[in-house]
This record gives sequence, structure tokens and C-alpha cells, in this order.
Amino acid sequence: MSATELDATIGSTLITRVTDNTDVTIRSLYSIQPIVLIFFRRFGCQLCRSYALKLSNELHPILKKNNVGFVGVGLEKFGLEEFQAGNFFSGDLYVDQGKKAYQILGLPYLGWIKGITDLFTQSSKAWMDETKKMGVQGNLRGDGFQLGATYIVGPKDGKVWLAHPQKDYGDHPSIDSIIQALRDNIPEFRE
Repeated sequence: MSATELDATIGSTLITRVTDNTDVTIRSLYSIQPIVLIFFRRFGCQLCRSYALKLSNELHPILKKNNVGFVGVGLEKFGLEEFQAGNFFSGDLYVDQGKKAYQILGLPYLGWIKGITDLFTQSSKAWMDETKKMGVQGNLRGDGFQLGATYIVGPKDGKVWLAHPQKDYGDHPSIDSIIQALRDNIPEFRE
């Protein structure tokens, strides 16, 4: 996806804010400030929970200092209550019921065979090890074969500063790469 396509592609797509069950456009999330936008695979996913927790602990304080929004989107409500109760994510949560944005963005859907074999990729195994060390658990409810993505989106025009669609379950951008993308685009970025 090019730097200008995200807004034209999904800017007008409606997602539901978890806190008040209100539908908002994705464009409204970055209309006044840049955002780190994470499309989670599933709220019950162990690897998604550990990634959310790592970002919340290590990245979110830096985002707050720089007035950068922190947004998580799930594709369904399965596991949402546990996700919230476990305090895995410190940002704002939304649900893309029907996977409209996931489909428009072309985020991969693995299916049974690829979904099972992807459990054994190097990055998936590394995240599983990290997840075990963190003591994070999950559940198997919901759509387990949809991959997610992490984007950093600039304010107003929705210019993409970083795009990282997942290639497998454990494929996430490093915190360093997220910070670097922010540093490259925010003149007075503070760590």
C-alpha cells in the first residue's frame, strides 16, 4: 500500500468503538493526531495479547509524550471481555464487525492448512516463547486464521508512515521500527 492509499481505501469504513458501541469512521481516528493502528488477529489470541501488552508497556508511554493515538481493532467480539479484563491493551479499542477493513486492505486469510503450518514458522515460535515468558494465555474462540497488521498513520491526510501486514502469526514490527517511523515524521519527537 502506498503512502496515500490508506485514507482512500479504508478512511470511510465504519468500525465500532468498544467503550460506547458507537460507529465511527477509521478516518476520524487520525483526523487530528497521528496514530499507531493495530489490526489484531483475534482478541483471544495469545500472541496478539502478548504483542498488545508489550506495546502497551514499552511503546504507549512514548506515544503519550508525543500526542500519538494508540488504536487497536479486532475483527469480532469473541474474547473481547477477557482482553479488556486482562488489561492487555492500554489504547482505544474498536471492532470491525464483518472484517470490512481487513478485507479491503487485503490482509491474508490463511485457511486450515496454511493456518496450521504457520504455527511452526520461526517468528511464530519466537512469539510463542515470548508469550510463555510473559505468562499470557488466550483462548481458541473466533476466527483464528485471519492475519492482522500494524500501521502508523499521519494526521489529517492519512499518510502511511509505516505499514506492516502480518506474514504469519508471529510477524510484528519491532518497537524500534515503530519509534524510528515516528521519529522520521514528528519533528520534535521525544522518547
